[in-house]
Amino acid sequence: MNIFCTGNPARKTIAYGLGAAPNCTNNLSASISSGWDFTLPATITKFRKYIQQYNVFVNSAYIAPGIQKTLMNECQAEWTRADIRGHIINVGTTLENTNCNSQYAQSKRSLKYRSLQLNDETGISGVKTTYILLGGLGPECCDCKDVGRTILWIVEQSFRIPLMQVESVK
Repeated sequence: MNIFCTGNPARKTIAYGLGAAPNCTNNLSASISSGWDFTLPATITKFRKYIQQYNVFVNSAYIAPGIQKTLMNECQAEWTRADIRGHIINVGTTLENTNCNSQYAQSKRSLKYRSLQLNDETGISGVKTTYILLGGLGPECCDCKDVGRTILWIVEQSFRIPLMQVESVK
């Protein structure tokens, strides 16, 4: 399995958790620190070329409003053109379940809606999409390594998991 993940693997992020997870080889973590500024059109063009080398895209980093949704749509379009039956994991937040109307929460809600819509559109044979509502990362929340193992479990299933909520034990 080849995984392209947005996020900084040097910090305690999902990219870090996936790098620490077993059976994860040929991974690429894309963040500003590694030269991937997704707010630039040229980086989106670069992404289109690179994503064809992968069969799992973990869309975990909030960059700016709408960017995660753009990356998901570009990945799905490129994989469909190349006949790659990959899996897109979109990472949201349980904050979107609240009345919060920040750009962050609104962008995540829009990503969730489009992820579920794509799941319905691609049916049983196309690109799989999963939306994970995450209750935070860190010492007081979900451990990034546990989230990485959960993502791997989802990707390894033959059936679709369109939506999952993961929260820490309180």
